[in-house]
Amino acid sequence: MNAPLVTFCIPTYNRSRYLYSLLGCLVDNLASFPHSYEIFVSDNASDDDTPDIVANYRDRLPLRYVRHAENRGGRANWQYMMANAAGMYVVYVADDDAIMGDRVADVITVLQRHPQIAVAYAPWKLLDLVANKDQGQFYRQDKDILIQQHDYAGLLDTLLTYRIFPEIYIARREVMLAMLPRIHEQVFYAFVHAADFVQRAAVLFLKDPFYVAVTNYFADHQREQGGNQEAEVAWDRYRAGLEYVLGRAGDQFDDAGRLRASLRIQEMLSDRISVAVRLRLHARRDPVETYYLAYRLKAMNAIHKLPLPMDQLRSDAALGFLCSDPELNRGVARLVCVGDFDAGVRTRIESLASVPVLFETHATDLTSLNDALVLTRNNVDPSLIPTGSNVRVVAEQALMQKFHH
Repeated sequence: MNAPLVTFCIPTYNRSRYLYSLLGCLVDNLASFPHSYEIFVSDNASDDDTPDIVANYRDRLPLRYVRHAENRGGRANWQYMMANAAGMYVVYVADDDAIMGDRVADVITVLQRHPQIAVAYAPWKLLDLVANKDQGQFYRQDKDILIQQHDYAGLLDTLLTYRIFPEIYIARREVMLAMLPRIHEQVFYAFVHAADFVQRAAVLFLKDPFYVAVTNYFADHQREQGGNQEAEVAWDRYRAGLEYVLGRAGDQFDDAGRLRASLRIQEMLSDRISVAVRLRLHARRDPVETYYLAYRLKAMNAIHKLPLPMDQLRSDAALGFLCSDPELNRGVARLVCVGDFDAGVRTRIESLASVPVLFETHATDLTSLNDALVLTRNNVDPSLIPTGSNVRVVAEQALMQKFHH
């Protein structure tokens, strides 16, 4: 058989329910696809019914299925697919997302007409399937943008102007094979790959999407979004990736231009840190770590981008530290709070504490304590606490000094 023009690469692992839905969607969306294609499913040794799901669609889709003997890990599976796709063009499709077949066909036609272009990037639509609600796009451009080969300065300007994360694309397989693309730990792969494409050919950034990222798939199964998880921790990898592009630009920037570009990178980074703080708050992550992350925005003079006032994040961090620090809570059977605590603070402490909480207004109301952690408000003299064995007393003032506002 002749090689297909397009390979849709679908890595998967133990998500047969999502894969079943995606393959059904592809049957519909590729029904009038004008180019020859294959659906390449690379199974990372799933122990669910993924093989049966693929078999169910063999008579409706041109499927190529590889099932690895062991879980190779997500990165290795992605690399395997990019290296072993048969088509002239490769399209990555997550097993829980979707594509718009007509738009993919249009992009392939553009690439066929312009062989100097190695890759076409595009934003992606966000769709809540449960609510059947279009949630817009991840980023927006006002026009299509062509970056010529070796124009790293133009690439960086485009990424920073439109806040582009170049993760969704259709690429020429021969160029990808020459790049030896990998996903590394210290740098965000998508920025590196975009620069590596520009080294070899022109790169097209399209304003209209061809890819659909599904934010909510099934009403009875809420999964954590991988992109959200990455956004909580990847800000330094984002910086490293953008600085890699800046470094590749070399003498395309003079000293003043390089400084301006660095400041623009920091501005984009501060946007991503503010997103990370918001996601961490929504997911109820460790408030101490969230506080230190938020403090980086203060250093960048971008504290206005925080979703909550710094004083509130500081207070949450102090209470989180009090209730979870291993040394303070070693052998503790209860938390005793002495002083005037309003209802909101009491509720917050009780929600964070892993042991029973006792509130007392006056130290003189306490009897001898054992195996207790004691928090005293500023109007309470810690020396009045009737301590017994394994009692630690923390003054509110000392606790708050640890977390500067």
